[in-house]
Amino acid sequence: MLTSSLYAQNSEKAITISPDSTKEEITAYIKSNLEKSATEMEKGNYPVAILYSHRNLELAEKSGDSILLAVSRSYIANNYLKLENVEEARNYINKNINMAETMKDTLMINAAKIDLANVYIKERRYEDFIQLNKEVIALAKKAKDSYRLITSSLNIAEAYLMEFNKPDSAITYIDSAKIYNIRFSDNKPYLPEDIFYYLDAEYAFQKGDFKEAKINFELAIEKFKSNEGSEELLYSYSGYLRSQAELGEYREAYESFKVLDTLFKNKLKSVLEESNKTIQDRIEIENIEQEIKNKELQNKIISAKAEKNRILLIASVALLVLLLLVLLFFVCERKKRTVLMQQLKRKNEEYLDAKDKSEEMARVKTKFLSTISHELRTPLYGIIGLSNDLFLAPELSSHKKEIQSLKFSANYLLNLVNDVLTLNKIESGTSIKLENKPFNLQELVEDINVSLKFMRQKNNNQLKIKIDKDVPKILVGDKIKLSQILINLTGNALKFTNEGEIKIFVDLIQKEEKRIKLKFQVKDNGIGISAEEQKEIFKEFGNSTKTSKFAGTGLGLNIVTKLLKEMNSEIQLISKTGKGSNFYFEVELETTDQEEVVSQPNALNNSEVEFTGKKILIIDDNHINQLVTKKYIERYGIKAKSADDAVEGIEMLKNESFDLVFMDLNMPKLNGLEATSMIRAFNKKVKIIILSATEVGELRDKIKGYAINDFLSKPYKTKDLYNLLLKYLKS
Repeated sequence: MLTSSLYAQNSEKAITISPDSTKEEITAYIKSNLEKSATEMEKGNYPVAILYSHRNLELAEKSGDSILLAVSRSYIANNYLKLENVEEARNYINKNINMAETMKDTLMINAAKIDLANVYIKERRYEDFIQLNKEVIALAKKAKDSYRLITSSLNIAEAYLMEFNKPDSAITYIDSAKIYNIRFSDNKPYLPEDIFYYLDAEYAFQKGDFKEAKINFELAIEKFKSNEGSEELLYSYSGYLRSQAELGEYREAYESFKVLDTLFKNKLKSVLEESNKTIQDRIEIENIEQEIKNKELQNKIISAKAEKNRILLIASVALLVLLLLVLLFFVCERKKRTVLMQQLKRKNEEYLDAKDKSEEMARVKTKFLSTISHELRTPLYGIIGLSNDLFLAPELSSHKKEIQSLKFSANYLLNLVNDVLTLNKIESGTSIKLENKPFNLQELVEDINVSLKFMRQKNNNQLKIKIDKDVPKILVGDKIKLSQILINLTGNALKFTNEGEIKIFVDLIQKEEKRIKLKFQVKDNGIGISAEEQKEIFKEFGNSTKTSKFAGTGLGLNIVTKLLKEMNSEIQLISKTGKGSNFYFEVELETTDQEEVVSQPNALNNSEVEFTGKKILIIDDNHINQLVTKKYIERYGIKAKSADDAVEGIEMLKNESFDLVFMDLNMPKLNGLEATSMIRAFNKKVKIIILSATEVGELRDKIKGYAINDFLSKPYKTKDLYNLLLKYLKS
């Protein structure tokens, strides 16, 4: 194998150390090997790097040079971490910690703890990682160790930002790192100032200063762009994209996303290559370790020969037998490994071919957009909820128009997030599960009328609804997908019509025993669509080339087309320039004997009777969302209490009795699923409902297997909340 040949070549070219070599010569030899090890580690040749450091261990122990011994172990440990061999790395790090504590050497202790912190990162023990770095800082202050003061401060800041979303905790350590950077270096920066750009950007973003975040992410991109495969560049571009999205710079964000898409592809290819190389390196490392062990065994035999010749004879025979068995074992294992490597190479080639079809990249994009969608949905929940509450406040009646504009903008952004997420799911090949639940068709269409009221009034349009009298009141199907289709079609009609009339028709085409076929039409008398434009508008970004007066995202009609395809239907269009347009489609739905779907009552007094004496606990780390949920619940005469995290919520449940728990899914310390498992250990009776900004389909999959009674995707409609309250609290 390649490593074995390198081992032989390097052994032949290495500086020869004889029993007569001076301590200075041995030290020079060790330092030379350390330099070679560092070089090979930078190249990714981890087995060779480990080999150089292993040569140093015995020499450093014999020479009594504890510093070189510690450095050699550290090199070996960090190379093992690169090869994902955490236990072997921990073994060498613990030896350094024990030696450093025995010697009471502060610098050596800190160096070993930094290495141990790298192990905690691999094991995702972030709280232990932070605590260990705090210990390093305390020791480094006494020793005036600038490098580790800066390193550990940055480590803690990054953990608070990236793993716990605690910018106020992070900023203390960011500022400290900047101070340490000049304090012990004659007021000159110890490290380049651009090392802080990314953390400054992430802090600004989490604090809501998106302009400052965008500037610093851009500086970070400039710093890291020379290394296209680096995670730092990916994170910087991702943050830059998120900042643009928060600032409403959607076109710029789309261009940034294309760059990020390319970087993801390159990174994915690099990860696949490194993964393949890591497997090969692990096999080579096993061979090298066995060679080292055999060499140590031979050295012991030679040493024993000088003391006891008689024992040597017996030991030599035993060793010969052992070596023959080992040789036989390695011949067999080598054959197996050769077959394994050939299979691995073939499978890797097949996988790379499949990867050319962008399946892996689609999953990365889906995960990214799912994260972005969650990050946008969470604040939207607060905006929509608070605007609804403000709208009902009598003292703000003079500002109802402005509040209505705020509600419309938030709902428009929510629809846009849903459109982007839906389009990405379809394009990535992720199956879209269609719901099959009862819903009131009249209420669905009326909800669309209410949600688009602001847009209708803006262009002074009339919206008329006509549903065939023979269409059953309650139908069974995917209410959300159907609503998404009609909102996009009706929104387009309102956008391209001024002082006109938009009509929504629902006609019965065919009715069988448990099936019904309906024809939906959305007609307008607006500007119409030319024959040339009709060929383009159903494509992605198809209407984004219109004049600035009407320009939109260009996603709506494309999403309508793809959603209808999932429902075994297709969109049709009749239109002429200046004569308006008619978009129509047909879908099949199921019928039911159910005569009503529970809806929110008009008067709160009725609900107060139903929920008298009920208590609800709200567990949510977001204070705004906590406030909104509490206000919703208290409208119905229910007593509500709040907890800022799952740990606090669990303690409250142990000490108080509650009828229902609304639990946020994503929280620090413990997430909603982990908290549910802990609650069920001592309380199996209380009803638990998960609240999350995660998309409905993804949320349903996440809670499978947990003792959760129900879920609600934020932002939700008040009647959906009421229906859940009625379901689980009605006496």
